[in-house]
Amino acid sequence: MSKAMGRYQEKLITAGDGLKLYVRDYRPVAGGQAKRPVVCLSGLTRNSQDFEEIAETLSGLGHRVVCLDYRGRGRSQYDENWTNYHPRTYVSDIFNVCTALNLHGCTFIGTSLGGLLAMAMCVVAPGLVHSAILNDVGPDLNEEGLSKIIAYTEDDEAVPDLDGAVRKLKKHYKDEEGFVDKDWQAIAQKTYKLEQGSYVPSWDVKIAQNLKAESALEERKDLWPYFYALADRPVLVVRGGVSQVFDKTTFDKMCVGLTSISGVEVPNVGHAPTLSEAVAEKAILDFMSNIS
Repeated sequence: MSKAMGRYQEKLITAGDGLKLYVRDYRPVAGGQAKRPVVCLSGLTRNSQDFEEIAETLSGLGHRVVCLDYRGRGRSQYDENWTNYHPRTYVSDIFNVCTALNLHGCTFIGTSLGGLLAMAMCVVAPGLVHSAILNDVGPDLNEEGLSKIIAYTEDDEAVPDLDGAVRKLKKHYKDEEGFVDKDWQAIAQKTYKLEQGSYVPSWDVKIAQNLKAESALEERKDLWPYFYALADRPVLVVRGGVSQVFDKTTFDKMCVGLTSISGVEVPNVGHAPTLSEAVAEKAILDFMSNIS
């Protein structure tokens, strides 16, 4: 399926196991020289809508921008087997999407989980990843911060309106600073959907099951090899200045860990920057202009 929606086309791409994945394919403005393609990977419960602003900006500058909903999120199909909600499956799905769309040598923009998946793509398909922008994530995961994310992820309580969704967000992320009411409203609109008169999460709450498994705890203990797989690729690390998930010490270690890496902190913003902040957007545009 392919459906035009303004500046992007909506597509459904089949995963290796037959499950349908929803994709937004922002095509560059006609007439200009095509630049490096960009693949956007969202956070755990988030979806392709998170990248609306940066995707519009980059496609306007000549980049093809592809944003996908992981299985069990947004408009992609949910998986009947919750054990498939695992990074290995997500990496396979991303590879299938990129293959179907004939993408090569891409810049990956990954928020939180998406950043970790971008690192993993360097191991699975190194030729696919030219460069990476890692948004509020690193190889050392703050388990306390992650526990808040897990609690929110498995909260399937329906609410009567989007204001109720905002209250849920604030309850689970009360320690995160920097977001004002319009930010909370935007997040709620992008991650909750109306079903039978109530608003429910636009993700399968069963995705939390794998995160709580003992095997997942072991897998999270040493993710630095995935970071170092980025090798000499150009990398930009973005950190929310008051993030409770991405520690400053990890950010500093990353910024000296690769040969072609730079970092920027977004003041007074928690987990995770929207990338529409002036500081973040400028850093991304400068980064893209230097590598394309």
